[in-house]
Amino acid sequence: MKSVSRVFQCQQRALVLGENTKIMGIVNVTPDSFSDGGQYVELNRILEHVEQLVQDGADIIDIGAESTRPGYEPVAKEIEWQRLEEPILAIRSHWPDVCLSVDTQKAWVADRAVKAGVDIVNDIWGLAGDPDMAQVVSQHQAGLVMMFNRVSPWLPGTIDIGAMVDFFRQQLDFARHQGIAEDHILIDPGLGFGYGVDDNWIVLRHLEEFVGYGAGLLLGPSRKRFLGSVTDKPPRERDVATAAVAALAVPYHVDVLRVHNVKTTRDALRVADKWYRDV
Repeated sequence: MKSVSRVFQCQQRALVLGENTKIMGIVNVTPDSFSDGGQYVELNRILEHVEQLVQDGADIIDIGAESTRPGYEPVAKEIEWQRLEEPILAIRSHWPDVCLSVDTQKAWVADRAVKAGVDIVNDIWGLAGDPDMAQVVSQHQAGLVMMFNRVSPWLPGTIDIGAMVDFFRQQLDFARHQGIAEDHILIDPGLGFGYGVDDNWIVLRHLEEFVGYGAGLLLGPSRKRFLGSVTDKPPRERDVATAAVAALAVPYHVDVLRVHNVKTTRDALRVADKWYRDV
């Protein structure tokens, strides 16, 4: 496998991709996330969790305050920001060099988060949701995770990989016209969003279709239902399955894995990177 080095730009930071596989560690400051809701609400618990993720080898910390599990209840922007503001400021103070991402679909929240020290906006609607999101990302020259999603999910078994690729082409063109350069964008095929449980495996088998767009490719398989459908285990017991997907994704040129358990995933990726990238 020949790796091509690229740079993912996010404000004043630059993350080199292609040399080894990066990890984005998840921090959910929500009461209702599907696998760890309510665990990281108090600031001291949040900071302890971030410290562990950093020690375990996270390259990016991704903090979110609104669950997007199936059937989630939307959170008002003021409540979402109330949950985020203190942790973001504290994380930036304690770890000034860490690459920090905010998982939000609201431009109002994203704007405040970037002003508070966040480098990347992780948008589950890929700039197709909030009409002001592109302007916020462009204005701050933030990094962007552009995820595929659908208002009306495809019926199981009707997933269209070509339509997903067309979505990214369309949104990347839109981003360029809004002043967002491609080297500021990671694309994410949105495992668990917009299609049936078994269709996730079709996406995984076609990951090569998503290579070559933006700065690189991010994948978010962590603890998701399609892994539970195979392992018959609850979310918190799916970390080994998540690590298996992470390792198997390396030869498909996936650049970043978004996961809950960084330590287990890091070990799997070290082996896979040695095998396929010889690092």
